[in-house]
Amino acid sequence: MKKTVIWILAISLLFVWSGSAFAQTATTSVSAQIQALLDQIKVLQAQIDTLRAAEEQIKKAQESVQGTLKLIRGLREGMSGDDIKALQAILAVDAGIYPEALITGFYGKFTVAAVKRFQKKFGIEMLGIVGPRTLEKLNKELGRNPLSLEDEDEGEDSGRGRGKRLCAIVPPGHLIAPGWLRGHGGERPVVLVCQKLPPGIEKKLEGEDGTSQLPDKIAPVITGVTARDITSSSTLVAWATNENAGSKVWLGTSTPLSTSSAPTMSSGTLTKDHRLALTSLGANTAYYYIVGSADKAGNAAVSGQYSFTTKSGVDLNAPLISEVRATSIAVNSSHILWTTDESATSKVWYATTTPVTIENSVASVSSSALVASHDLTLTNLATSTTYYYIAVSADASGNAATSSQSFFTTLSQ
Repeated sequence: MKKTVIWILAISLLFVWSGSAFAQTATTSVSAQIQALLDQIKVLQAQIDTLRAAEEQIKKAQESVQGTLKLIRGLREGMSGDDIKALQAILAVDAGIYPEALITGFYGKFTVAAVKRFQKKFGIEMLGIVGPRTLEKLNKELGRNPLSLEDEDEGEDSGRGRGKRLCAIVPPGHLIAPGWLRGHGGERPVVLVCQKLPPGIEKKLEGEDGTSQLPDKIAPVITGVTARDITSSSTLVAWATNENAGSKVWLGTSTPLSTSSAPTMSSGTLTKDHRLALTSLGANTAYYYIVGSADKAGNAAVSGQYSFTTKSGVDLNAPLISEVRATSIAVNSSHILWTTDESATSKVWYATTTPVTIENSVASVSSSALVASHDLTLTNLATSTTYYYIAVSADASGNAATSSQSFFTTLSQ
């Protein structure tokens, strides 16, 4: 009996020990699984962090496109893109660094040479590629001359849709980089001014009432001054400004022209495209003129002195004869028609022999009325006969023009 009890106790202890060992093994297995899962979570978290960093970088790049551009990658020969355009624009600010001022978006030989000059200027190793140090300096220059990308309408009929073009962020009353003007002789900028400021920039510059928070203390920039459509008594003076401003012209016949005493013509309309017509001028006279523009804040700019000479008041040009033809040809008559580029008299010399000249022509018909459309009738002509003729017109100043010879044949009865 005792042995039986001992065996029962022994078997019971064995089961207890086996259960404890099994439980311990199971616990160890679960712990290993949990640790493996934790390790996987750490890997996934690292991947998430990497994706978030990439997303942030993309977001910054997108913000740079929508607002102020910033260079965020290394650049080298053979690459292309909008950031290459931005690079070329910043290099073109200094005509000594990038005299070609070509904004192509392709990193070619000219860009390599310009980058080397830029690196030399700032004491960076002249490798011709944009590395971290060069990138830092370029972004500082972009801070001084900010750029953006804005929609560009290719035209309704082009079928090419809309694209993006590089433009300079120039707040009202501020100046575009001088190098961008020098690239085209001051006539037009290498990088056009943005038509609309990027939203982020616009908010910084405007208050709650929509007015600019920057005091405007800078005068407009005057470019493209020219005198066009010059006649003996008038001309049109035109120029452009980088902001809306008024228009004024000082005019005189002596040089140097004095803005304190010279006669003026002006317009208070604020515009970037300025045109003033100067009339009642003397014929064949040299005139000197200066243009000026003042913006809304009263900042005024004045150009250098220019000149033009009016045309002679004496008309020395003969009319231009064209479209000479014979019409309504009949048995013994015909109409001779032609046009002139100014009002003039009408005359036709005609004969049955050739060549027709004023000296040997047998007959003529004429009208002293000054007209531009001419119609003379030839009558009492012979039947079935070829006639040769020339047309002559003289303007009010007596300048005469003669057409080349033409011919027609009357009808038979």
